[in-house]
Amino acid sequence: MAGEKEQLKGMGERLEGKAEEFKGELVGDTEAKRQGKLDQLKGNLREAWGNVKEKAEELKRDMER
Repeated sequence: MAGEKEQLKGMGERLEGKAEEFKGELVGDTEAKRQGKLDQLKGNLREAWGNVKEKAEELKRDMER
């Protein structure tokens, strides 16, 4: 449950970063491109953390059975 929330937040950050990078490419703003790539990286990391949390929750449920 908590892992899924992190995964969704990560996907959102990644998509926002893609949009920011694209905007930077369109207008020639290197700072926006850089920030967009950074946001994508943060989104990927948050999504990976969500995957870890999700797996931990699964293991905990399995151990409780």
